[in-house]
Amino acid sequence: MLGTGGVVGNALTKSPITGIVSLTGSVFAGQKIMEAAAQNITKVSLELGGKAPAIVCADANLELAVNAIVSSKVIYSGQVCNCAERVYVEDSIYDKFLDMLAQKMSDVKVEDAFSNNNPDMSALVSKDQVDKVSEMVEFAKKEGAEVVVGGTRSNQFNKGYFYQPTLLTNVKQDMQIIQEEVFGPVLPVMKFGSLDEAIALSNDCEYGLTSSIFSENFNKVMHASQELQFGETYVNREHFEAIQGFHAGWKKSGLGGADGKHGMEEYLQTKVVYAQYRS
Repeated sequence: MLGTGGVVGNALTKSPITGIVSLTGSVFAGQKIMEAAAQNITKVSLELGGKAPAIVCADANLELAVNAIVSSKVIYSGQVCNCAERVYVEDSIYDKFLDMLAQKMSDVKVEDAFSNNNPDMSALVSKDQVDKVSEMVEFAKKEGAEVVVGGTRSNQFNKGYFYQPTLLTNVKQDMQIIQEEVFGPVLPVMKFGSLDEAIALSNDCEYGLTSSIFSENFNKVMHASQELQFGETYVNREHFEAIQGFHAGWKKSGLGGADGKHGMEEYLQTKVVYAQYRS
């Protein structure tokens, strides 16, 4: 079947012959699918939005953390639900880390995806998306955020919807830029004093897909892995799952999951047959 989501999607989700509806998309789209699927109690597997926190502790390998976070932010121009969307940095290393992060973001090469220069990042998917990213950054600036790198559209190309890799500071936990998914190359950064504070700030969000911690302390890593309310926690690495793992969100980031053995089981039904044999 071909057609728009509102037409084909409704037909599939409301059909009594559909066994499962699987979606990777927005929270809004997931809510609509759940409403439509409820008519026939059709099973759904939803991988929705994310607002992934990255926690950087004072004992972290800072170069590794910077490279991993920036790589995670600019892959597909930030249009991946796994992407690092906010960074919490321990106060004792904040200034040093911010300088390193700013330099790395400034060095990101943005070009036409069809060029031969192997760019790090290209355009966003549509005019609507680049407008949304731009509006969120402008709103953050009105709320007091400061732009360290980027903060505007890129106009060096004659076509495409480009937005500069952007680093924001002076942000607060209740700001839209911290709470809502940007889905673009924008990275707000905040300080924290203790690991428990960083975990509390990370969990203060309606999403629960991916998260990360950068630390050389095993006890900190294990504590954060247990307390972070996210389906995935990456340790000292870029935000991106392995296909043999189980990719699943908590809270408004979805139901069910994909990848690996447990992802395959989402598409199976269990049946038990009881046969009594008498000789």
